[in-house]
Amino acid sequence: MSSDYPEGRGRVRIDPAGIAIEGVSIAGHESFYKVPGFHVLLDFGRAPDDTVGYATVCLTHGHLDHAAGLAHHASRRTLQGLPPARIFAPEDAVPDLEAWLAISHRLEDVEYGVHITPAVPGRSVALRNDLELKFLPGRHRVPTAGYLFSEIRRKLKDEFLDLPGERIAALRAGGAEVTRRVETPLLAYPGDCGAAIFEAAPELLGARVLLIECSFLLPEDRDRARTYEHLHLEDFLERADAFQNEAIVLTHFSQRYRPAEIREALSSLPDSLARRVTLFLPE
Repeated sequence: MSSDYPEGRGRVRIDPAGIAIEGVSIAGHESFYKVPGFHVLLDFGRAPDDTVGYATVCLTHGHLDHAAGLAHHASRRTLQGLPPARIFAPEDAVPDLEAWLAISHRLEDVEYGVHITPAVPGRSVALRNDLELKFLPGRHRVPTAGYLFSEIRRKLKDEFLDLPGERIAALRAGGAEVTRRVETPLLAYPGDCGAAIFEAAPELLGARVLLIECSFLLPEDRDRARTYEHLHLEDFLERADAFQNEAIVLTHFSQRYRPAEIREALSSLPDSLARRVTLFLPE
């Protein structure tokens, strides 16, 4: 499939701050990200072969460069004898997405068994004992949801730190809550978005890794970014001091730019930001 990508674009494999991410993101063409450490797929793209094994999918919105593979993914899992995937999607998009799946399985005369769970902002679901997924509000031209993955640990409360193990065990057996919940935000992904996302979902700024679009780069494209509710390089320059992330992955670059132009434009980032930025582009 890589032959049908524009020159200098295609598959990317990166490991920012220890979180492996693999996929493709080209605005208007195809976007999906595999996060193997979480066993999660972010958006479908066109659902290439290596995405079909992912049983948890976070769909940000219905634009076809992100969502075209919805029915294909469901059909392929059914064909391979895999259970239906668990799919999260923006609440307002769920009726249309389910109608799309219903039409597809009628056309194929195959029951996919897929149910789409609304990603209601503020709610969370446990993916594992140590991994939680929180739904964030989106800010795009169509219903959109963002996603925040956090590590969940239980740590001994400070007042019990000096107690011997047997005493702590006795307190626990007696019903005392001796531990506290500790959340570490690992990865945030808001999908396609305009600059209002930073006020709507400030959690983005504190995740270890922020995977975020930067569709437009040149000054003459600022109005285009606003019209289509995408981020522009200037949105990052204006907020350079706000990002607390260990790593920032910029992605979803417009096809208007060649890779060399993208790299040149991003050279304007201040050092404090530039040293944490990774471009989601092939080497």
